[in-house]
Amino acid sequence: IDLYIVCITYREGEFMSKTQSTQPRRMKAEMWDRMQFLFRNYYDRMIHFYLKFDEPLDFAALSKAYKYVVDRIPVLHSSFINCAVTPYWKINYDYTEGDIISLKKVGSGEEAHDTAFGFLTQEIPVKAKLQIQVAVVRYDGGDILVQVLNHMCMDGPDTKEMLMLVAKAYDQILAGKEPDVEVKCGDRSHYQCYTLYNEEEKKKALGLYKNVSQVKHQIKFPYTKRSKNDKSRILRRVIGREKSAELKDMSKKAGVTLNDVLLVAYMRALYKACGIDRTKNVSVPCMVDLRRHIKGGKSYGFSNHIGFMICTAHGYKEDYLQMFADIKKQSDAAKEDPYFGLYSLPLLNLAYKLFPQALAEIAIGLGYNNPLTGMSNLGLLKEQDFAFDNKTPSDLFLTGAIKSIPYLQLAASTYKGEMTLTIAVKCKDEDEKALTVFIDDIVAELNKMLQVIK
Repeated sequence: IDLYIVCITYREGEFMSKTQSTQPRRMKAEMWDRMQFLFRNYYDRMIHFYLKFDEPLDFAALSKAYKYVVDRIPVLHSSFINCAVTPYWKINYDYTEGDIISLKKVGSGEEAHDTAFGFLTQEIPVKAKLQIQVAVVRYDGGDILVQVLNHMCMDGPDTKEMLMLVAKAYDQILAGKEPDVEVKCGDRSHYQCYTLYNEEEKKKALGLYKNVSQVKHQIKFPYTKRSKNDKSRILRRVIGREKSAELKDMSKKAGVTLNDVLLVAYMRALYKACGIDRTKNVSVPCMVDLRRHIKGGKSYGFSNHIGFMICTAHGYKEDYLQMFADIKKQSDAAKEDPYFGLYSLPLLNLAYKLFPQALAEIAIGLGYNNPLTGMSNLGLLKEQDFAFDNKTPSDLFLTGAIKSIPYLQLAASTYKGEMTLTIAVKCKDEDEKALTVFIDDIVAELNKMLQVIK
């Protein structure tokens, strides 16, 4: 093994320039990098960003801004090397602006939409020299900026932060200045999530060896069988500003969060789509941001810090308020736990410490059960955070990985008071038809709540 590593190191450095030879050539693959790589068995590991502008952007300035930011986030210009013993990131320096971003000129808005979504559904190979791909789809009505980024590098919150930095650099470039934006480049490990605890609390948190992936009451969406001909697709529904405001007001009156409301609508639609006995329980894991445990509330380096909590509907109730109360009780109890979302992190870390990569993947695979369903609320996307030279997107949404059959996830994000719901799945046309009915049923449930709860 030692001889193998020496040979690899020589080959990587052999063709590097004198300037590049002084720069780091590799970087440690952190626990969540490796877990996201393991998740390749369940989804495409990509994060998808869509921003629509009603007037064109300055493509040259945008290209320079992206290059500036990507240069300063090493994991984005690295290739993942899946060594049998210890995987790592090989940092690349031989790339240009054109390798990051492209300009695609089309005619109509419909063609722009299809081109944008076609770009969004691509999958970046882990061995690619860049773990981000960007395109500007230009049509007669403006520009659509689409970005695909490897989830192994960072999660949704850090992806939002990265794009905000691009916008800042863009503004500086248009103002005739050289970009000078502070890009964090600190710790990427999961140990950041213990920085708020004292020594005694940290010791306890590091001993939470609980396998939270063992979800009871899982249900499976009625897909067809997975095949090589399955196609990646993103289904989207937008709940308008007025309806979104009404849902927010309704949730306050009911004493629950908007997330609780969305989860209940999702669960009720699952009962219907999956033909589940209404007396049976249904569990759905919800993604949670672990930055609540990081001192300062932000990650120190671009990375992943997402856990999940499991919520269970104890039977289908005709009364929405009963289901709200059931979910609220569980979510409140989970949030009161000082170690909320941190369970099983020590277990995963132990597996990667004890075993070489090849055996660690087998060991974790034996104990880990990827949830069949899930929900992720990616939160509020503020207009000014994504303004490019004061041009704010007229439409914007963010969604996570494209799942493979039999997995399913509902994602939500809010922009300009409108809530976007997305389901991203690699499947057949027949499955897409079933998913279309399903996501429409979720929207119908939300509309019905507004009629019933006054």
